[in-house]
Amino acid sequence: MKARLNYLMWRLAVALGLAEPPRIQPIRVRAERADAGRPRRR
Repeated sequence: MKARLNYLMWRLAVALGLAEPPRIQPIRVRAERADAGRPRRR
């Protein structure tokens, strides 16, 4: 019950502009790198 109340209060604070929702950072995929074809050095 306390977790639900905490969630509702958070949503209310975000709706009123008192708090900002967390910004999710994009996760980089290893294959997107330019040197993905080369083996890694140790």
